[in-house]
Amino acid sequence: AESVLAPITTSNLAVSIDKPLLTPVEYGYRSTSPTNMWKSFLAVLLSDVFKTAIVAFLVAAGVTLLSKCLTGGAASSALSNIYNNISTKLKKFAAVITKSSRAKPVDRPVPMPFEGDGGWGKCTLRSKKNVGTSPFTVYEFALPKPEYNIPLALGQQVDFCCLSSDDDICMGSFYPYEVGNESGSIQRGVLKIVVPDSESVEKNAAQVGMGNSKFIEVLKDEMHTGDEIAIKPGKSFLQYNGKHVPVTDMVCVASGLGIVPIVDQVKSISPKGTSSVKTTSVVWINENRSDFDLAMDELEKEYMKYSTKLAVSCIMDDLKKPLDKNREVEEAVPYFNAGTMAVVSGPKRFAETAKAYLNRKGYPDNCICVLP
Repeated sequence: AESVLAPITTSNLAVSIDKPLLTPVEYGYRSTSPTNMWKSFLAVLLSDVFKTAIVAFLVAAGVTLLSKCLTGGAASSALSNIYNNISTKLKKFAAVITKSSRAKPVDRPVPMPFEGDGGWGKCTLRSKKNVGTSPFTVYEFALPKPEYNIPLALGQQVDFCCLSSDDDICMGSFYPYEVGNESGSIQRGVLKIVVPDSESVEKNAAQVGMGNSKFIEVLKDEMHTGDEIAIKPGKSFLQYNGKHVPVTDMVCVASGLGIVPIVDQVKSISPKGTSSVKTTSVVWINENRSDFDLAMDELEKEYMKYSTKLAVSCIMDDLKKPLDKNREVEEAVPYFNAGTMAVVSGPKRFAETAKAYLNRKGYPDNCICVLP
């Protein structure tokens, strides 16, 4: 076995996954708190526009008092001219400050409507490209409008549907591929998925299931840039049924494409204040070095930002080998503690092996979530 990223020691610093789990869209649209309202009020008091208004008021009051104290038409006329000149300049200055400090409208994403029969919408195939030297291909689809996004919960797939050249209905379900997006950012106008790119339907089926494999075959051989495909939000599979709440620790064991929803989860729960999780451990096991091209850079970037909260172990080994025979896996996967949730993600055979391994380390079934 070869370790690409060695596991790190976790700490007790606070991080995130809360109950309920918040998607980036839900988090972005939460109502303003009273604290934020007071901050906005203080910002107004300290703004240049407010200060300018106070100065103008004091100058006007001073000129008015002086005009009352002094007698004579000449003195009154001079003071009036001074007041008019100062007042005009202050108004111009206030107009400039107001224009420059006016808040810019927030460019928020718009949830895509799914108003077709059966709750379907549509997208257009825009591009496809290989992921490094890995046996995976990323397909990018354009949504109907550039401001649209598909609001999904963590662990939720997108369903696809199209017709083959034989007029057969082909359907597939995939997790969105968010690699390259910043933590907490919302992808707009596009939808990306990543699929295995083997010439063999059976090999692809071993990774993603036979139904998805047939859809991939049509997508690869028959769909062209500009072709439309029906889409809609699919099922959400990330569930925690354990007795100990809130969840304070996450353990994620993945292989192959199973890392895709794990990366999305890590990026959502790691920023401070987004949930209750204190530590997250990711164990990614592959047989080939090129498979790590799928998300290696993304995991490294997240680790550099949250090194006190996130442990990442990328291990290259034979997947047919029992996990408890691998020393690095044994060191990276902790024994169960109350408040820990485990997530298993990868090909079906791997998922079964990983779940049984976690059971042997003390994880009860209701604390293990298996993502298809």
